[in-house]
Amino acid sequence: MWTRGKLKEAAKAALHRNYWKIVLVSMILMLLGCETGGLSFHKTVRNGRTDTAVEESYESGSLPTGKRSVVSVKKRADSDKVTVETIDDGEFASEEVEISFFEGLIVGFVAVIVVLIIFAIVFAVILALDIFLINPFSVGGKRFMVKSVEDMAQVKEITYGFDHSYKNIVKVMFRMDLSIFLWTLLFIIPGIIKMYEYYMVPYILTENPDMDYRAAMQMSRDMMEGNKWKTFVLGLSFILWHILGTLTLGIVEVLYVQPYRNLTFAALYCQLRNTRVMDHVEIPIYGQYGMDGTANGQYGISGNGNGQYGMDGQYGTNGDGNGQQW
Repeated sequence: MWTRGKLKEAAKAALHRNYWKIVLVSMILMLLGCETGGLSFHKTVRNGRTDTAVEESYESGSLPTGKRSVVSVKKRADSDKVTVETIDDGEFASEEVEISFFEGLIVGFVAVIVVLIIFAIVFAVILALDIFLINPFSVGGKRFMVKSVEDMAQVKEITYGFDHSYKNIVKVMFRMDLSIFLWTLLFIIPGIIKMYEYYMVPYILTENPDMDYRAAMQMSRDMMEGNKWKTFVLGLSFILWHILGTLTLGIVEVLYVQPYRNLTFAALYCQLRNTRVMDHVEIPIYGQYGMDGTANGQYGISGNGNGQYGMDGQYGTNGDGNGQQW
């Protein structure tokens, strides 16, 4: 049975043991947008009001009827006329141009299409960066934190996701994100539940980068069974620390809060992993997470026969016996 106090004690000990490297890695992950303690949602909302006049300025341009440089274009909300201010041979001029409803409709339609295209391009770029860059870095960051909790870790661990089964890590993380997104469409709450259900998938990949996505997601579900609410509360316990980090303009956040939080969740993974191993240590033949599990060992790396998630098990690469090959 784990408690928040024990996890935080382990995190503090690890932070004291390898402080500057942990701070550096946490800073890199923050800059990349990785959340090494778990998933989070970010949203920016901008509020505003409609004024009676809207102004759009140009450094240079020309009217259809001449070669005059356009200074600005103004349209009042209560009028169909547009005021165009221009400069012609050093002389400033202002005139009103009436735009028909049809012309305004075409301009508005074109503007909407341009905005949608720009949005689609930006979204595609961000999505690609998240899938192919940020997710592997996130796995590497979690590996660094797990290694730091257990002993000493090197900064190079952050690139682990690129050096070990990169394609599989990208695939597993994408399937996890897709599953959470689809469940979120069902009034958000199911997505949050799934988010915590798959909380340990990135951590599992830090030690099993070749694991099939079905096995990784199932293992995470097993590890988080009965622990989802406690993990949620564990995250909430850092709220005051985050407030302090905000009050110090992010200084405390970078130098202490984020590293402390990352290590705490890494300690949670270690605890859940070790608990699952110990729960089955009395009957090795059914060892659920044993490295050399045989017969019915569910997650044994060398599991065979009926081993469900072993290398030779149901989801392994060389399934045999009663194991279904994938």
